[in-house]
This record gives sequence, C-alpha cells and structure tokens, in this order.
Amino acid sequence: MNPQKDIVIKSRKKLLTFVLLLSLYLTYEFCINIYDNISEHSGSIVKLIYSSIINLILAVISGMVAGLCIKRLTDSGPGLVINSMGILDNSGLVSAGMVFWSDVVEVNTSKVVFSDCIIIKVKNPKRYISNQKNFFKRIWLEQEYKRNGSPINISISGLQFKFNDLFRIIQDRYLSNQVDTRTYELKKEKDNIQREKRELVDSINYAKRIQTALLPSSNVIQNRIGENFILYLPKDIVSGDFYWVETVGDWVFFAVCDCTGHGVPGALINIVCNNALNRAIKEYGITSPAKILDKVAELIVESIGLDGEVKDGMDASICSFNKSTRELYWSGANIPLWIARTGIVYELIEHRPDKQAIGLTENRIPFTEHKIEIQKGDILYLASDGYADQFGGDNGKKLTRKKFKELLLLQRGKSLQQQQINLLNFHNEYKAKGDQIDDILVMGIRIES
Repeated sequence: MNPQKDIVIKSRKKLLTFVLLLSLYLTYEFCINIYDNISEHSGSIVKLIYSSIINLILAVISGMVAGLCIKRLTDSGPGLVINSMGILDNSGLVSAGMVFWSDVVEVNTSKVVFSDCIIIKVKNPKRYISNQKNFFKRIWLEQEYKRNGSPINISISGLQFKFNDLFRIIQDRYLSNQVDTRTYELKKEKDNIQREKRELVDSINYAKRIQTALLPSSNVIQNRIGENFILYLPKDIVSGDFYWVETVGDWVFFAVCDCTGHGVPGALINIVCNNALNRAIKEYGITSPAKILDKVAELIVESIGLDGEVKDGMDASICSFNKSTRELYWSGANIPLWIARTGIVYELIEHRPDKQAIGLTENRIPFTEHKIEIQKGDILYLASDGYADQFGGDNGKKLTRKKFKELLLLQRGKSLQQQQINLLNFHNEYKAKGDQIDDILVMGIRIES
C-alpha cells in the first residue's frame, strides 16, 4: 500500500464556547424555575412535582452538555486526525472514537441544524454505540444513528477546515484504501492460487515419474525387438497415450495405445488399460493380438464401465512377434499399422484397423487378426492420432493422416534416430507458436534378420 501523510485538523473553539455559555444559562434558568415553583407554590401538589421533575431533567441535560463543552475546551488535542489506519474524530461533543478504513462502507454528507456534516457509515454501527461507557454518550450516538444512519457524524462547525476540502480528502482516502485493500486481497488470492498450483504441479510431476516408470526404455525395446525410436510428446505433464512392450517365451508383444482424454484423466485410464494388457498375456496366457484386444475390452468394462456411465477406453495398434519363427500378427482398434518396405519401389504399406474402440461399445464385434509377411529391413510404424491431428502450417489447418504418411515416406534411407529427430523438428515447425492439441506418440521398429 502507498504510504499517505497524516492530516491533523485543529478544533474550532468558538462554537463550543457559545454552546457552553448557552448550556450554563439554560441550566441556571431551569434551576431558577424549580426554586420559583417551590417557593411560590399555591396550587396542586401534583402539578408542582411534575413541573419540578421536568425542569430538573432539563437542568441535568444542559449541565451535562456544559460539562462536555468544558472537557472539550480544555482538551488540547486535534479535532480530527486522518491517517492510513482511519479517522480519529474529536470534532463534536461526543466522539465515536477511532474509525478504521476497513470498517467504513460509505461516506456521505448531511446538514444537521445549520452545520454541514460528513456521515461515515460503518459495517457495525451498534459496536460504536455500545463501546461508550457513559450512558449520556450512548444515548447521544443512538440518536445520531437513528437520525443519520450512522453514529459517526463529523461536524465541520467544530473544525478549522473547509467542508468541501475535508469531504474530498475523506472520500479520496476511503476510495484509495478500498483499492489498496482489494489489491492486497487479490495478491493474497494470487499467492494462494500459485501455491495451490505449485502443489498440484508437484503432484502431477510425481505422477509423471510413476507413469514413466511403467514405460519400457528404448534400450529394453532394443534388446527385445531391435532398432527403434519412440517419439513421445504428452500434451500435458502426464499422458493418455502410452507404449507397451512385453515378452512371454519367444513372443514379443508391442503396442501403441491412445486412451480417452489426456492429462490427468487420460493418465488414469492409461493405468487401467496398461494393467489390462499385462493381465491378458500374463494372467490369461493370450498370444493372439485380436484376442488380447477382446480380453482387454472385457477387463476395461469390468473395471470402469459396468454401470454404463463411463465409456472411456482406448484405441490401440498391437503386434505379437515370434522371434524364433519370425511370424508377425497384428490387430488394430482405430490405429493402423504402416510398414515401410524397400523393393522395386520404396512404399508404405497400410494395414487398416477395425473401426471400434476398446471398451464399452455398442454392438461390439471381435477384433480382426492379421498375419503379416515381413521382410528383412521392414520398418513398422505405429502412431496415435495426435501427430496427424495437429493444427498449424501457413493456414492453421490439420496436418491429416495423409500428410503424415507422406512425411514417413520422406524418411527413406535415414536411421531411426534421425527419423525421430526429423519428425520432432517437423512437428515443432508445423505447430510453430500454436498449442499442441493432443498427446503424440509415434513408434518406429526395424525388423532385422
């Protein structure tokens, strides 16, 4: 908050002197009336008592006003202090005390008798009244509250200051404090949001470590299958896409999977689907890719879709390769398999997948299995739809699967490591400053003799 200088305004004593003289005179007159009523009494005793009580009450009131005036006249302190905390009002006969800016809700003007006044409305006016120990002062502030809507009434007649200037200063300080207070509150909210964000990001980063631990390294894949590359670009910290490699005897299983969603929701489905794949081959002993996908669909439904409400699942392209017989079987759920082969011409052979997802699907049919004849030097490409669906380029259009296939053809004769670099560079250039719209996963595997 910006520091502001304190403003000290002196009291005006002339009006207090006049009020003191008037209250003393009235006190004297009421006392004389009581004396005259008693000494000259010749009528009803009831009338005498009634008149005497009235005059006594008025004498007490005017005497108390005189006492307040004397106290104020002997007070050498300022009539009003305005500082960064609030307003200390000592301008009238009865002061409400310190009024903090944080308690002020409105600043208005009014006219009381012949004097211009500034009315300070507060959140809890009753507290200012109840804080007064003097009964007479409580009654006074109560009347101020009923008349003006607030017990805090700054009278300009008791101050050596111009009314318009004082009102402007108080209003400016009030509005400035409102801005400072709101700025402070927004800063606190921002700090809380940033703290919560840091905690959330830390948690997600830890989840990424767990998710990464579930993925086989490139060296593991190299030992189990052969030369390969993995282009893995999660849209967020964690991913709904994952790649999977397992071995059972002579069989090597590898797959690229695209779970519903991305980020944290996708990562949760990712874990369910990864576990289902492992169970299909290890618990149920299945080696057929199509039957693996059928079993995974059943396991996913059992895990998250029994009530029909959750329809999450995944797309996948899965291969089983026998290292002894060199047989390759493949099955796909919305994700194709491409094989780059060098022959008379260099071609990219596409094997189309079944058009159904793995999970809770209406009218689901068994997945189709394909036995694929492979040749030495064939490169198998498995990719989720994130790369082909990226928007960018000069016109901000989707790359499309057709352009992705053309890009794969351009990798002829290049090492798989160089292909990975080329695909990454092209993606970054195509996306440019745009946002990545989905998780990206591309796997390339060279079949060696």
